[in-house]
Amino acid sequence: MLKTFSQLLGEDVAIFHRYIGLTIVYAILCGLSIVMLAFILAQLMLGNMSEIVLWFSFLCFSIILCWYLRRIVEQMGIRVGLVVLENTRLRLGHHVASLPIGWFSQKNTAHFNHLVTQGMMSIAQLPAHVFTPLITSAITLSVIVIALLYIQGILGLIALIATFLVMVIFKLTSKIAQSTDVQYQQSFAVTSQRMVEFAQAQSVLRAFNGQGSSTRFIDRAVDQQRHLSLKLILMSSLSAVLNTWAIQIVFAVLLIVIVFLINLHTSAQMLLTEIISITVLLLLISRFIDALLEVASYSEVLRSAASQVVAVQNIFQVKALPEVDVSKKLNGASIEFKNVRFRYTENEQDVLNNVNLHIASGSMTALIGASGSGKTTLTKLVSRFFDVNQGQILIGGVDLKQLRSEQLSEQISQIFQDNYLFSGTIAQNIRMGREHATDEQVMQVIQQAGIVEMLTRLPDGLETMVGEGGARLSGGERQRITIARALLKDTPILLVDEATAALDTENQAIICELLNQLRGQKTILVIAHQLSTITAADQIVVLEKGQVVEQGTPTQLRLMHGHYARYLELGQTVKGWRIGKNMPSSEHRSCP
Repeated sequence: MLKTFSQLLGEDVAIFHRYIGLTIVYAILCGLSIVMLAFILAQLMLGNMSEIVLWFSFLCFSIILCWYLRRIVEQMGIRVGLVVLENTRLRLGHHVASLPIGWFSQKNTAHFNHLVTQGMMSIAQLPAHVFTPLITSAITLSVIVIALLYIQGILGLIALIATFLVMVIFKLTSKIAQSTDVQYQQSFAVTSQRMVEFAQAQSVLRAFNGQGSSTRFIDRAVDQQRHLSLKLILMSSLSAVLNTWAIQIVFAVLLIVIVFLINLHTSAQMLLTEIISITVLLLLISRFIDALLEVASYSEVLRSAASQVVAVQNIFQVKALPEVDVSKKLNGASIEFKNVRFRYTENEQDVLNNVNLHIASGSMTALIGASGSGKTTLTKLVSRFFDVNQGQILIGGVDLKQLRSEQLSEQISQIFQDNYLFSGTIAQNIRMGREHATDEQVMQVIQQAGIVEMLTRLPDGLETMVGEGGARLSGGERQRITIARALLKDTPILLVDEATAALDTENQAIICELLNQLRGQKTILVIAHQLSTITAADQIVVLEKGQVVEQGTPTQLRLMHGHYARYLELGQTVKGWRIGKNMPSSEHRSCP
């Protein structure tokens, strides 16, 4: 446990080692103080007052030193806890930021959120509130066992064997609640996530709450957590009872041995030294049992926190995307896929299968295809959200794996369907594209993204708070802000995943015109379901089941009467649909 905990601290492990070293010194001194107290009691019963004064002085000095060391140990334990909360949590965040996007499943994300909040708080409290008393009790046990071996060998041997057996029992009983504790922590994470979802999705829940069941998801999660809580309490109680029984058996055995030793002298008068010896043994055994009980109580707390330590350690062990030490120089902003195959997990089918594609620097390429054909995956591979299973992806003639993440980020801006705004003002969200951009540059991208009219409607303009995730704005407003953010970043490559999906007709026209203006200035890769967005593309690539089935200019593909021509025909048909009973001409059709 201590080894695993120290691994979490990384470069800050030195302060933890100093804390453990000082705790051990403090614990040894506490154990010796108990032995000195027993020795003073023996000398007092013998009437050796001269020696009592000397040893009492030692005891007083030891108590004062213990008090002083305890304060230092507690302060160092708190410092270690603060390091866990600050540096270790920061390291964990940096490590997670380097993991493939595929790691961020709903389950992993919920578990991670729970770890960085509740989990890290539990871990941070270990040094000051668990390790100190646990180490002190364990070392006190050892000192008392040594004293028992010296005073009465048979009792010391029994105490030594009993300590070993009790520790084995502690380890076995901890497994009783271990699996339930893991399930409880996972359930706790899911319930916490459901709570956040419940608060964020009130508009959706109320819109579809015809049967008054808007809380059924959160009720189900809470019920499951309640069930696991009761199970955990039951298992933890069973573990604690078994531990207590084991200690009571040890206590009973030690008392039986002492009674046996007393009975040896029933036929003759006991010497004063023997009475004193038995009195000292009873004192030491009492403190021995107290220390065992304290170890038992803290071992249960340690078991619960240990699962959090292991969970954090498991995240650190997840391999990040490999990084090179020095990036290679790029030759332009072209994008090339060479025999690319990709699947999200080993047990799934290929999402992309032997994709070969060249996108010239400064050109505009449009990806079209049915849902699930691999369009979004293709753009995410360009951003290196994942590494390909086979083949290469090159930017400017250099394999992505030969570029450092910072250099790759400087080449690519992204506008995805799942737009996200951070809690703050509109201006702050736009400036995330380039923190030190001038006001003139910000206003330029605001005009390009068609945000001017929106800002005039908002009372605080650019200083309007967007809310968590942009909840105070409409989908179209959030989309335009993310477009402005990407434009402000001003990178050679622009990846666009259906940028006009949440926009009205007027703003769609603005964005289409913007993309046309950027042709020749940036390498643009566009995913579009609305074909009007890509009429000016230099080339169109049609994907089907993860493979390129058509590729060429819009004119070439239209004349081929293949997949692209069929999409055009369907698009024209949909445009002719109109909801209504009376159709003025056969060109208009009602939606079924």
